Amino acid sequence: MTSLRSVPTPGTSLAQWLPRTWRSYHGAELEALFSHRQLVSAIESGVAKRVAPGIYASTTHAESMATRVDAAMQWAGSEAWIGGAASLFLAGALRTPPSRVEVVVPAARRMSGRPRWVRVRRLSYRPLTVMVDGCDAVEPAIAWCHAFSEMAPDVRASALCELVAADPTALELATRAAHDLPRLRERKRMAALVARVAAGAESYLEVHAMDEVFVGRRFRALLKQHVVSTGGGRYRLDMYDAASMTAIELDGATYHAGVKEWQRDLRRDADLAAVGILTLRFSYRDLTERPQWCRTTARDVLRLRSVPVRSEHAGTVEGPSTVQIAPLNAISAP
Repeated sequence: MTSLRSVPTPGTSLAQWLPRTWRSYHGAELEALFSHRQLVSAIESGVAKRVAPGIYASTTHAESMATRVDAAMQWAGSEAWIGGAASLFLAGALRTPPSRVEVVVPAARRMSGRPRWVRVRRLSYRPLTVMVDGCDAVEPAIAWCHAFSEMAPDVRASALCELVAADPTALELATRAAHDLPRLRERKRMAALVARVAAGAESYLEVHAMDEVFVGRRFRALLKQHVVSTGGGRYRLDMYDAASMTAIELDGATYHAGVKEWQRDLRRDADLAAVGILTLRFSYRDLTERPQWCRTTARDVLRLRSVPVRSEHAGTVEGPSTVQIAPLNAISAP
């Protein structure tokens, strides 16, 4: 039996106290604190719910990730750790909780009465573990390698980027783990994704753009996460082509959806234009649904801006960014 983590106020009934905590408890704990009769009554009235063999929680909180993780650890006992997508969620690398809580145990251990929402992963080695949100868990970068094949491409890329953003050393750990850990599925794809993040990708959209959209010889010279300073500020560009002084921005729905974000982007684009840098913006939808159009458009713009355009009727702006300017008398009103 685990040590008590919360003690009710004397005189409080189980029905009053249990809904106030998200923790799970062994039946023996609750009977010691209250009585067997109160536990039975709480179960029959729907106040308490059996979440694992011999383990109960408030029905109000029974479906929450926090309660399930707590119950999974109590069910598993010692020499067990939260792993896989559950560890990533606790670390903040996943926004949506997984449908099952993964418990990692030594390979020789046998367990019975597994709850349907628990998955058991048996390992022949002891994984690197840390305390994540107050819970014994497999180190998130290691858990990411374990769960890689079970996550959708966008989820696995986003999770790794989140881990690296929170702790840059996670990249080195993921690199070593992807190479050294035994029995990893999709090891080559895993290593390729780690390499993309090491090359500067900071989101799934950037990984997708590198792998599926801006591919080919013309795009090999693009600088990733290139920082430029202008009179208006300091900006980091998703991709930058030095030959044409063109920035390529990948606009995900999360960070470019609101009016404030739209105004911020307009100011940014104007500041960059003031130093001769043209900004090409591609939306998440276009990048994922129309990659060929994005590729062709970017390639054409880079080609036109890299080649000087001269005309007897127009002037030119000299420098790496050569853009044709029509004379005022050639512009007519509609």
